[in-house]
Amino acid sequence: MDQFFLNPLALAFAGLAGLIVLLYILKLKRVKAEISSTLLWDRAVQDFKANAPWQKLRRNLLMILQIIALILLAVALARPFIFGNALTGGRTVLVIDTSASMLSSDGSGDRLGQAISAASELVADFSRNDEGMVIAAGPSPRTLASFTKNKSELQNALSRARDEAGGIADLDSALGLVSSIAAGSTTRVVIFSDGAVKELNPFATSDLNLSFYPVGESGDNLAIIGAGARHNPFSDDYELFVAVHNYYPELKEVDITFGIGGDLFDVQTIELGAGQRREVVMTQEYFLDEPIEVTIDVEDNLAADNIAYIQMPTETLYKVALCSESESYLLRQVLSSLQSIELYTYENGALYTTATVEEGSEPPKIDVWIVEGNAESVTDITASYLFIDSTLHDYLPVETGTRAEMDYYSDPPVILTVVDYDRSHPVLRYVNVNDLSMRAMRRCRMMPWGRQVIEASEGPLLIEGLDQGQRTLYFALDIYESRFPLSPSFPIFMQNAVSYLGRASAGFTGQSAQAGEVIDLIAPPEAVSVTVGYPDGRTQHRIDLNRRDFSIGRPTEIGVYRLEYRDSEGQLVAQRPVPVSLVNSDESNINPGKTIRIKGVEEALEAGGDPGEITGRREVRTNREFYTWLLLGALLILGIEWYLYHTRAL
Repeated sequence: MDQFFLNPLALAFAGLAGLIVLLYILKLKRVKAEISSTLLWDRAVQDFKANAPWQKLRRNLLMILQIIALILLAVALARPFIFGNALTGGRTVLVIDTSASMLSSDGSGDRLGQAISAASELVADFSRNDEGMVIAAGPSPRTLASFTKNKSELQNALSRARDEAGGIADLDSALGLVSSIAAGSTTRVVIFSDGAVKELNPFATSDLNLSFYPVGESGDNLAIIGAGARHNPFSDDYELFVAVHNYYPELKEVDITFGIGGDLFDVQTIELGAGQRREVVMTQEYFLDEPIEVTIDVEDNLAADNIAYIQMPTETLYKVALCSESESYLLRQVLSSLQSIELYTYENGALYTTATVEEGSEPPKIDVWIVEGNAESVTDITASYLFIDSTLHDYLPVETGTRAEMDYYSDPPVILTVVDYDRSHPVLRYVNVNDLSMRAMRRCRMMPWGRQVIEASEGPLLIEGLDQGQRTLYFALDIYESRFPLSPSFPIFMQNAVSYLGRASAGFTGQSAQAGEVIDLIAPPEAVSVTVGYPDGRTQHRIDLNRRDFSIGRPTEIGVYRLEYRDSEGQLVAQRPVPVSLVNSDESNINPGKTIRIKGVEEALEAGGDPGEITGRREVRTNREFYTWLLLGALLILGIEWYLYHTRAL
């Protein structure tokens, strides 16, 4: 029954037909009356026999009509339907997958064009009262057309879906948007995709009538799925690495070329077996300021992943000022050993350095202030700060509290240990924080602009703050009440922290990005506006800055974006290239899927459970309901029954 009725339980109302029959066979309570003539006895006897209880039913058209009307009403409440291949009746949401894999050309045109064409045909089949909505499912969902009956508006919205192409597809967010708009309704949702998407969250698909229209034929592709550079501190050289994946079912040979501005400086030839991934590493390279263009010489189904850009990390000599209430010998020795900083000491309102300084010269512009405890320091909005167990400063990203000391015998015992930490944070790169052996730490509460990097048993241990473009780090620990200064990780941590904070002060953050991801940037202190030049060389976008931190929202065009920062007088302050590449193995694996998998609710809440699937169909199966005709039929029969009863036609 579930295959033909949306609400099969409503068929139980048909059981009321028995009540109608029962009313016809029960004896009516008669009223005593005197009859003046024996001629009326025949009619009275017939009426008495007809209403005697439990006699055999006589044929009664009114009863039959009433039963038929009741059955039609029960079937209508059960909402019967038949399967159809056209979108007719009600509201329909067309979700177009605009991810990079949809730009694959493995048939007539690319997959995105096939999806738009199929969606356009379905819109053309809409009846006069049908409503449609168009959503582009890219890195973040975008509504191209709200619910409308205007077919031309829907067709124009579908044509604009190509403007959103590139990056990844977040179908969960797109379906979540649909759920918020169509909650509790019978809105149908048709997903036009190649199926190369992650499993859907069941909570995003609940209460949605989903269909999947698959596009794409072949998964053949060669792709750059990784590219980057790093500085070797021991040799002072740079290392480049590129990862290439072969998604063809046979052996492939490919040339990897490296160049800048159209000029090649190296070519590497590699062979990859079916489904194989290989990495190419180039060492002893000198620093290049411009992004390095890496390409693979191949004609395949997806061109967006045949090119990538590498931006070498900028090594800058940062000016660091140490503010300490004591000699702090270990901290000073570590900072003095770092080659990427120029160390100053701040005492009695003045900066001191071991290097020779010309008499009468201007005090240097400090990039990073390191404040230990409540040592004397300054408030410099253009600089970044590292606080070590400080409690008094305007830029603290926390509200400080009491000290927690190790105590095994208290109730409950106080055992200071690291509970969790953000392994991907740049400050913790190559740093082991699992064994700090802390004897005490500072309890604190994060400000709204703070973010926890390390969590300890007594609260946040390392907090990052970002307020109005100013970046801070707060270490809720007196480092000398732990073994951290004696561990091999301490110099690495200080190097990471100074570089991370120094880049923020200089406005160097966000030098490269992946297509479809938000690019977070920090402008130079004196900049009041930035002009973003797009890779096509023609499109530009000006952003007026009311704060130093800003973002470029999810760019999908592959290439180098050019940033020009200007001051209040319109003078050029700085120029920054920001390369954007696909380098995404999920999008480069363009093998089309026949189904879209949905995680089972049990699997989402606990381990185990088989995921559900939405099977792809080139003809969209929809439920055509016809309960309205049944309701009209029931009303018509009741009208006939009423007429016959009141005219005594029987």
